[in-house]
Amino acid sequence: MLIYSDPDEKKLAELFAASEYDAANWIKDLDSGETYYWPASDLSHKRMAKVLSVARYDKGTMTQGPDKP
Repeated sequence: MLIYSDPDEKKLAELFAASEYDAANWIKDLDSGETYYWPASDLSHKRMAKVLSVARYDKGTMTQGPDKP
């Protein structure tokens, strides 16, 4: 499973390619400030928060835009 903390554009492209939805989910740890990204088809936000031991978080999904590779 791919999980990146604050990935650059190249790593985001890897996550999009690894997802059947061409998207990456993310959670931001509200205590540490780190944001974690993974392929949207892998785990739910709630499950990933548990895997990463993140108690308080914001969440979302990033899709690959038309101007992205």
